Amino acid sequence: MTPMRFHHLVVNGLATLLFAASASVSAAPKQLTLKYDLLQQGVTIGSVKDQLTVTGNKYQIESLAEGKGIYKLMGERTLSSQGNVADNTLRPAHFESRQSKHAGKTLISDFDWSKKVLNMQVKGTQETERLTKGTQDLLSILYCWMWQPPKGKQVKLPVTSGKKLSSHTFVITEEKTPLQTEAGTFHVIKLEDSDGEKTLYLAKDKGYLPVKLVVQDDGKRMEQVITSIAGQ
Repeated sequence: MTPMRFHHLVVNGLATLLFAASASVSAAPKQLTLKYDLLQQGVTIGSVKDQLTVTGNKYQIESLAEGKGIYKLMGERTLSSQGNVADNTLRPAHFESRQSKHAGKTLISDFDWSKKVLNMQVKGTQETERLTKGTQDLLSILYCWMWQPPKGKQVKLPVTSGKKLSSHTFVITEEKTPLQTEAGTFHVIKLEDSDGEKTLYLAKDKGYLPVKLVVQDDGKRMEQVITSIAGQ
């Protein structure tokens, strides 16, 4: 599996979360840089770098995934999301997914909240879906919990992959054993999706940032693990 495909699995895995408890916007970071290692069967095959900036009621997120060693030949994958901070959550306005060596795979989503319509450009074709409250894209969903932490035993959320809009379900549990990473040791909440293929770990002591994701794909264990956190 390539780092770019794993990055796609990562953000799809994370794109299944709904956060029901309120939190103040002022408590959320204004600027963050997060770095992760991508591992396959315990071997590092690439990295991901995410940058989040919040200015007033506007947010911008950029994500870059690239391979290491022979996987570097596959090129880079970038995701970007921008929109507003409203009602204690992120409200996306524009989302893009691009692969450096596959221009034809570019995905673009525009959120028309006034008309409640999601417009998606898929391989030059326009697709539309009804836009409902709380809808996120594959990148904005990674950071929603900084404004609305997870609560309850189960969560559902509509998320666009850039190709389609779908709803997923995750079961929430609190891990008793702290998670040790290169970036530090964290008390985590575990979110396991109902298909048993993806498990996400959020750091309670770091504003519910994602610190680890495990994906089971074609019999292989893929992981994205935090290596550094910088910002304020």
